[in-house]
Amino acid sequence: MSDREGNASTNPDPGVKPGKAARQKDQWDGRLSITVTLATAISVLVLISVGSVLFVGVWLAQRNTIDLLSANANQNIAYAVNRVRDHLRPAEYQAEFIANQIVRGDVDPHDVNTFGTLLTGALAATPQIKAISYMDADFQSIQAQRLPDASVRIRTGDVSDDQQIREGWDKFTHKPQWSPPTYREGPDSTFINMAYPVHRNGKLVGVVAAAVSIPELSSFVQSTDKGDPTQRFILYGRDHVLAHPDLLGPYPGRTVDNPLPSVENFSDNILGSIWSEVDRYELDLALAEGNQGHALDIGGEQYVYVYQTLEGYGDEPLLVGAYINTSDMGDEIRRLIISGYVGVGALLVALIAAVLLGRRIARPIVNFSDAAGRIRDLEINQISDLPGSIFREIDNQSKAFNAMLHALRWFELYVPRKIVERLIKRGEAGATATTEQEITVLFTDIAGFSTASQDMTAPEVATLVNRHFEILGACIDAEEGTIDKYMGDSVMAFWGAPDPQPDSARRACRAALAMKKAVKKENEERRRRNETPVRIRIGIHTGNATVGNIGAPGRINYTIIGDTVNIGQRLEQLGKVVYPPDTEVAILISGSTAAALGPEFETVAAGAHTLKGRTGDFEVFRLI
Repeated sequence: MSDREGNASTNPDPGVKPGKAARQKDQWDGRLSITVTLATAISVLVLISVGSVLFVGVWLAQRNTIDLLSANANQNIAYAVNRVRDHLRPAEYQAEFIANQIVRGDVDPHDVNTFGTLLTGALAATPQIKAISYMDADFQSIQAQRLPDASVRIRTGDVSDDQQIREGWDKFTHKPQWSPPTYREGPDSTFINMAYPVHRNGKLVGVVAAAVSIPELSSFVQSTDKGDPTQRFILYGRDHVLAHPDLLGPYPGRTVDNPLPSVENFSDNILGSIWSEVDRYELDLALAEGNQGHALDIGGEQYVYVYQTLEGYGDEPLLVGAYINTSDMGDEIRRLIISGYVGVGALLVALIAAVLLGRRIARPIVNFSDAAGRIRDLEINQISDLPGSIFREIDNQSKAFNAMLHALRWFELYVPRKIVERLIKRGEAGATATTEQEITVLFTDIAGFSTASQDMTAPEVATLVNRHFEILGACIDAEEGTIDKYMGDSVMAFWGAPDPQPDSARRACRAALAMKKAVKKENEERRRRNETPVRIRIGIHTGNATVGNIGAPGRINYTIIGDTVNIGQRLEQLGKVVYPPDTEVAILISGSTAAALGPEFETVAAGAHTLKGRTGDFEVFRLI
């Protein structure tokens, strides 16, 4: 670092004279001090508590109880409604996306291989969808179905003899909609389908349908907290149960005519009694807008039901709700009420007010702690800037943290994340000590890039290279490789370090095959834009190399050096000789790499070749 750079980092604002910043801190800027606020607030609360009477304590205890119940009820419903929408919305998005692809002509639904790949990808991105299909006006269907072992099966066929489908065809002509629950024989039995019509020239030519199973919905509304006493549910209309933990497995009595169990005869008798008029009374709770509720006495126990109606998910509205036994509300509420009636209301008011104030003050600190933990885990991109505060110390803390966060985002772009993670987790300087170990190195290069780039502007060159590196980097990251460096239009990556990877050769070859597929797909897009396709060469070699910190004391780089690296680069260059000039993706691997591969890889011997800088012949293979 130069002297000028050192001065800049020491004094970020040259316009401020020494000592002026310190004086500005002492001037009051309208923000309060935490110390002064806490001392004043607690003193005032103690004085108030001395003069408070029992009536105030009892009234506040009762009011707090009602507020807690109201907040609990509203939060439960908001939680359930949001989860239901979040669970069903991807089915709408995927159906719309595929329908638009067909309308625009980007994909032909009668091309089973291409369209089947599109449907499979849609299922992979949305685990809540059990099946997604397309049916044309002649009732010819292609469907991607998720199997119990998580694999995907593509089926095609004529569904004109399916009475349920024929009866529902006319409903699909107007707009996208959720169809009523449908019963099908199988482990999941009942589904709700998002049907998205495909129109061309004002005529319905087909329908895209995404199916969500009832067990999936039931799992989604089930609480993951074993200590949560709240029971959530979804009703279809008022009379049928759509989602409930009891529907996670097989449920008897469902048929084509009755795809859902009725509320009245449901296995959960508490839910089954929801519309009972016996021992029913209204709630004295401040429910949020759109929420409804009531209470029932069942078997000597009091149950509170809160629910909200959701339109647009079928012929009947969804009733998303929850119920809870008031005896499960918690010992804290009971202690709050009891203490108010025994005469310590005044002290309780002071303590509650102090706790509320403390929480209000502590909330930014909790956010700071959470953000700091994410920095520890190097989740830099998942952290948002901390908001300001009326409290001076917290506001200064937020500003300092945000400045550090912005610096770390730049830092993350230049330092390999895997290396930094290892240093943080091991907490020792020897975590990246220089050693010799077996690694697999991969080199890539764009064929003819120098010639092609002569007719391109600098922004065009940068756009092409950055997009190319984005594609290759994703393939390397998917196989947990480490990108060592970018060299012009080339990439150097390796496997087997810093953490041991006994299958480094297989990982590198899978990454190379993924690059091949990705480059071919990108070239299709480039041809559609009348742009010159990209041709690349890839070289892969497995062998021992020196791995660790290489460089001068003031600037080091975690990298690999040695003959193994040179051979990898020579193999990439050898692709010019072994492959025809117009080859889109040329992949050459060494004999040591080929020997480490399994039967799932296909290789073809390319003969023995002399590599630049080496004596003797070197056995080379093509990776198909």
